[in-house]
Amino acid sequence: MTARKKTAAEPISARRQSGPPPLKDSAADAIAHFLATLDGESCIDLYDMVLRQIEEPLLREVLDYTQHNQSHAATMLGLNRGTLRKKLRQYGLISEPESVQPKKKSRQSHTTPTKKPAKRKR
Repeated sequence: MTARKKTAAEPISARRQSGPPPLKDSAADAIAHFLATLDGESCIDLYDMVLRQIEEPLLREVLDYTQHNQSHAATMLGLNRGTLRKKLRQYGLISEPESVQPKKKSRQSHTTPTKKPAKRKR
Protein backbone atom coordinates (compact mmCIF):
# COMPACT_ATOMS: atom_id res chain seq x y z
CA MET A 1 0.00 0.00 0.00
CA THR A 2 1.47 3.36 -0.95
CA ALA A 3 0.92 6.60 0.90
CA ARG A 4 -1.08 9.21 -0.93
CA LYS A 5 1.01 12.28 -1.72
CA LYS A 6 -0.44 15.61 -0.57
CA THR A 7 -0.87 18.16 -3.32
CA ALA A 8 -1.27 21.91 -3.20
CA ALA A 9 -4.81 21.57 -4.60
CA GLU A 10 -5.84 19.31 -1.70
CA PRO A 11 -8.10 21.10 0.81
CA ILE A 12 -6.56 22.03 4.17
CA SER A 13 -9.23 20.05 6.03
CA ALA A 14 -8.10 16.87 4.27
CA ARG A 15 -4.47 17.52 5.28
CA ARG A 16 -5.41 17.99 8.96
CA GLN A 17 -6.95 14.55 9.30
CA SER A 18 -3.61 13.02 10.18
CA GLY A 19 -3.16 15.18 13.31
CA PRO A 20 -5.33 16.20 16.23
CA PRO A 21 -8.31 18.46 15.60
CA PRO A 22 -7.80 22.22 15.92
CA LEU A 23 -7.65 23.41 19.52
CA LYS A 24 -10.83 25.47 19.21
CA ASP A 25 -12.75 22.38 18.08
CA SER A 26 -11.40 20.32 20.97
CA ALA A 27 -12.28 23.10 23.41
CA ALA A 28 -15.79 23.45 21.97
CA ASP A 29 -16.37 19.69 22.27
CA ALA A 30 -15.07 19.60 25.86
CA ILE A 31 -17.18 22.60 26.91
CA ALA A 32 -20.31 21.18 25.24
CA HIS A 33 -19.73 17.87 27.04
CA PHE A 34 -19.27 19.65 30.38
CA LEU A 35 -22.47 21.66 29.92
CA ALA A 36 -24.39 18.52 28.98
CA THR A 37 -23.27 16.83 32.21
CA LEU A 38 -24.66 19.72 34.28
CA ASP A 39 -28.13 18.29 33.67
CA GLY A 40 -29.89 21.54 34.54
CA GLU A 41 -27.68 22.37 37.55
CA SER A 42 -26.31 25.90 37.81
CA CYS A 43 -22.67 26.66 37.21
CA ILE A 44 -20.64 29.56 38.60
CA ASP A 45 -17.31 30.91 37.33
CA LEU A 46 -17.25 28.77 34.19
CA TYR A 47 -14.99 31.27 32.45
CA ASP A 48 -12.32 31.11 35.18
CA MET A 49 -12.60 27.33 35.37
CA VAL A 50 -12.04 26.93 31.63
CA LEU A 51 -9.08 29.30 31.65
CA ARG A 52 -7.46 27.42 34.53
CA GLN A 53 -8.02 24.12 32.73
CA ILE A 54 -6.37 25.42 29.55
CA GLU A 55 -3.65 27.62 31.04
CA GLU A 56 -1.84 24.96 33.07
CA PRO A 57 -1.24 22.49 30.21
CA LEU A 58 -0.35 25.40 27.92
CA LEU A 59 2.34 26.60 30.33
CA ARG A 60 3.62 23.05 30.90
CA GLU A 61 3.90 22.26 27.19
CA VAL A 62 5.58 25.56 26.31
CA LEU A 63 8.08 25.06 29.15
CA ASP A 64 8.85 21.57 27.86
CA TYR A 65 9.20 22.90 24.31
CA THR A 66 11.63 25.62 25.45
CA GLN A 67 13.53 23.15 27.67
CA HIS A 68 12.42 25.17 30.73
CA ASN A 69 13.93 28.41 29.44
CA GLN A 70 11.54 30.85 31.11
CA SER A 71 12.65 33.87 29.07
CA HIS A 72 12.04 32.02 25.81
CA ALA A 73 8.73 30.64 27.10
CA ALA A 74 7.58 34.12 28.16
CA THR A 75 8.42 35.49 24.71
CA MET A 76 6.51 32.67 22.99
CA LEU A 77 3.48 33.27 25.20
CA GLY A 78 3.63 37.06 24.89
CA LEU A 79 3.99 37.42 28.66
CA ASN A 80 6.35 39.34 30.88
CA ARG A 81 8.84 36.93 32.50
CA GLY A 82 7.66 37.98 35.97
CA THR A 83 4.05 37.25 35.02
CA LEU A 84 5.06 33.86 33.67
CA ARG A 85 6.90 33.02 36.92
CA LYS A 86 3.83 34.05 38.95
CA LYS A 87 1.62 31.75 36.86
CA LEU A 88 4.12 28.89 37.09
CA ARG A 89 4.12 29.19 40.90
CA GLN A 90 0.30 29.40 40.90
CA TYR A 91 0.05 26.02 39.14
CA GLY A 92 2.94 24.45 41.07
CA LEU A 93 5.10 24.18 37.97
CA ILE A 94 8.04 25.79 39.76
CA SER A 95 8.80 25.80 43.44
CA GLU A 96 8.26 28.80 45.66
CA PRO A 97 11.39 30.86 46.15
CA GLU A 98 13.01 30.32 49.51
CA SER A 99 12.36 33.25 51.76
CA VAL A 100 15.52 35.19 52.42
CA GLN A 101 16.11 35.87 56.08
CA PRO A 102 17.36 39.41 56.68
CA LYS A 103 20.82 39.56 58.17
CA LYS A 104 20.95 40.54 61.81
CA LYS A 105 22.50 43.90 62.32
CA SER A 106 25.29 44.01 64.83
CA ARG A 107 24.47 46.30 67.68
CA GLN A 108 27.01 48.65 69.08
CA SER A 109 27.13 48.82 72.82
CA HIS A 110 25.48 51.94 74.17
CA THR A 111 27.93 52.03 77.06
CA THR A 112 30.93 52.80 74.88
CA PRO A 113 30.74 56.42 73.80
CA THR A 114 32.14 57.29 70.43
CA LYS A 115 35.15 59.55 70.67
CA LYS A 116 35.44 62.65 68.58
CA PRO A 117 38.87 63.47 67.22
CA ALA A 118 40.69 66.13 69.24
CA LYS A 119 41.03 69.55 67.65
CA ARG A 120 44.51 70.61 66.66
CA LYS A 121 46.08 73.73 68.04
CA ARG A 122 47.78 76.07 65.61
